Amino acid sequence: MSNYAIFVVDDETVAREGVALALQKEYRVRAFESAETFLAAIDDDPPDLVLLDVMMDWVLEGVTVSQEMMSRRELRRVPIIMVTSIRASEYLGLFPQDQYLHIDSWLDKPCAPDKLVSEVEKTLARHDKYRQDAA
Repeated sequence: MSNYAIFVVDDETVAREGVALALQKEYRVRAFESAETFLAAIDDDPPDLVLLDVMMDWVLEGVTVSQEMMSRRELRRVPIIMVTSIRASEYLGLFPQDQYLHIDSWLDKPCAPDKLVSEVEKTLARHDKYRQDAA
């Protein structure tokens, strides 16, 4: 098991537990059912990567969470993978297209476990390289 801490934020129990199950053999996984509990926890134990749903208590709550993370200096470099069904929903038009979003990549729900693990590995490797180059 690696030392990477992966935080999963999704209000859908089945989705949240499925993602956590796919990753728990390789990573330290913490799952959160709300943006509120996630944002309260990251101050004490910052993650190495966040898997974040877009549509939770309100349609673009995940976008708001990513913006909050960007506003906190200690969290700006934490990669975010959006795991969402918004692209197949009537709400796609609400998603901001004209502003920078603190999102590294996208996965559509439902997502195959092997695709999820692969994207997590690629994202962590990219960020490790960036950190090494910056050092």
